[in-house]
Amino acid sequence: MLVVFATMLIAGCTQERPGETPSATPAVTARPTVPTEIKQEVANITNQTKQEVANITNQTKQEVANITNQTKQEVANITNQTKQEVVNITNQTKQDIANKTNESKQEVANVVNNTRQEIANKT
Repeated sequence: MLVVFATMLIAGCTQERPGETPSATPAVTARPTVPTEIKQEVANITNQTKQEVANITNQTKQEVANITNQTKQEVANITNQTKQEVVNITNQTKQDIANKTNESKQEVANVVNNTRQEIANKT
């Protein structure tokens, strides 16, 4: 009985009532057309923007290349200066060692000679 009642209820809700017209599906309206002048202006602005972006990109690439080259040159200069300083310090150190070695040899020779002289004087 419940099934019969539910079926009648559904059937009653879906029936058209006398004097009513079925609701119409709204008509799809065509999209408004954009005037040619506006389309052209948009295209011009788009192209100008693309050109400006390309110009900025190229300028940026050139600036990066310039900075990179300048940095490489500065690094090369610093490297060469450092190498020269190392060579200079090495040469000075070698000279200092040679001088100290000669001084030490002279001191040893003096001690030996003095010792010999003292031995000779005692005999």
